[in-house]
Amino acid sequence: MISKKNFFTISVMMIMVFFLFMVTGGAKIALSNYGTNEYMPNQISVNNTSAKISGTTELSDGSVMYLGDNAKVLARLKEWCGYYKRGVQIVTHGETFEVPSVSISMLVIDGPSLADEDIPFIQAAEKAGITLLFATTPDTSFLTEHTEIAQLMGIRTIQSDSTALIGMHLYEGFLLGGEVIYESSDENPSYYQDMNLRVPWFILESASKVYMSGYLNKAYKDTDMSYTPPIIWRYNTQNTYVYVVNNNFMEELSAIGIYTAVESTRDEVSVYPVINSQNMVLYNYPTVTNENTEKIMELYSRDTINFLETLVWPTITAVSSANKLTPSYMLSTKLDYGSENEPSEKALAYLMELIRENHGEAGLSLSSYSDADETEKLNYDLDFFNTELEDYNFYTCYIGDMSFADAMEVLKSCNEADVSMLVSDYSSQENLISAMNNVITVSPTTSSQYYTFTKDFTLKSVETALGYSLAGQNMDILVYPKTKDAQLQNFTEDYTGCIHTLYEDYDVFDATTLTEASNRIRTYLNLDYEASMSVEGDKIIITSNTQGSEQYFIVRLSNNLVVSSVSDGDFSKIEDGVYLISTSLSETVVNLKEKDNSWVNYFR
Repeated sequence: MISKKNFFTISVMMIMVFFLFMVTGGAKIALSNYGTNEYMPNQISVNNTSAKISGTTELSDGSVMYLGDNAKVLARLKEWCGYYKRGVQIVTHGETFEVPSVSISMLVIDGPSLADEDIPFIQAAEKAGITLLFATTPDTSFLTEHTEIAQLMGIRTIQSDSTALIGMHLYEGFLLGGEVIYESSDENPSYYQDMNLRVPWFILESASKVYMSGYLNKAYKDTDMSYTPPIIWRYNTQNTYVYVVNNNFMEELSAIGIYTAVESTRDEVSVYPVINSQNMVLYNYPTVTNENTEKIMELYSRDTINFLETLVWPTITAVSSANKLTPSYMLSTKLDYGSENEPSEKALAYLMELIRENHGEAGLSLSSYSDADETEKLNYDLDFFNTELEDYNFYTCYIGDMSFADAMEVLKSCNEADVSMLVSDYSSQENLISAMNNVITVSPTTSSQYYTFTKDFTLKSVETALGYSLAGQNMDILVYPKTKDAQLQNFTEDYTGCIHTLYEDYDVFDATTLTEASNRIRTYLNLDYEASMSVEGDKIIITSNTQGSEQYFIVRLSNNLVVSSVSDGDFSKIEDGVYLISTSLSETVVNLKEKDNSWVNYFR
């Protein structure tokens, strides 16, 4: 038995513990300051005022020539040139080659649009030492007739006009993220495979270096792997390098990483700026209204708000923590704006507290499950937010598939002039990053909870070119599940596997919220820089027009070089021969050495 004295002592201790928990919880809420946004946009204006960032027509050192008629290839080339501040010269069919007054980085060629009259221009460019990149391969009939072009591409013979593959093998050292095999197996279900698996089969000359090859179907399973269909390769001519892409990658977002990889594998030392920003963005989450409650109760034995707080939030936290990401949350008071149910002040306060504790950021959303009028929706949300979060400044907004102009009109009409970054749905017709009227618009590099091989290859390409990614996920599918995949257990399995598989090789890059990403994008877009080697060959000197704001560069090295230190800056190793440099100075020195620790004379 418990004596009265012990019972009293235990009772007092329980009351004290309860009181301490209450005080701690109250202090936690008071100190969390969830009603304010801890992230602030910088005051950097974007110099580029065009909606689409695109290469200029003014040629300077490092500019690119384009020969062809493929609008998709040209659009992605212009996008890459815009990020890298390169000029683009469009070559007309039959044009006579003239040695340019500036150094040309490469001549990009659309193979299927080649005509007989283009051959002299290509041959002259090769003799001038200009790097050639066949963004798409010419028709095999054209190569059979014009063997000089086939020889220039390093093609010894044409094995087949069209061959079915069962997968592809990307080798280490081309795109960031290392080696990967894109083939369905017990570990990789068939629905992962969404790449183009039908290509011409070429046998290459021995002076070729293959960066990506195809896996043949079972009929050719015993074929010598050195004779499998090449997908991306480089051929060394007497005068230059010729790169070939034997697939449709250069028509897609993946092109921007391939252009960067071409320059990086061609040059023994390559230096270029990156954004250094990894983002996880949740659309229409949190929402703070009980809706579709009957279905949610049937599936999870709780109402919608409780479901979002006790089951969905832990899932998001687990995924973001495991992958070292910091989510940005695009809030909505509700999903169905035809519903008469009112949003919960208590739910908003609780979820905003959780967001603040996890150093996340809240933004606005113009999208809804019920396709409500965007202006009416935003006004409804703001009336509620301004009451409960009167001191919270929203700097970011999810606009779905709205145009930039329409979204800005809605924000303006609702007096949300502080918004400086928009997130749109992905469109193959638009740039990944755009700037207009000092507002940044970005679209996701990864959307939906499903992992596929194309997503993986695209992410590797974007990380290579920009050191940037944005994983966007629409969360209203959990409240209004239309398939079993949208039920939480299945969603969690798909989403967790997708994010982990995609991001496990890129944790060297910083996790950011959208406002932090906006700040870094602005610095990146305004950055002008030069990189040069010291006379002794043991240093890279990077000078830029930026002082004070943090800048990031990737340095890719060959010839057994490694980075030993950075003066007044930091560096991290991404993978063998690849380093991330961070600095806030207008001049930074990257010190090099050989792997055996003896100083290298780079030019010997």
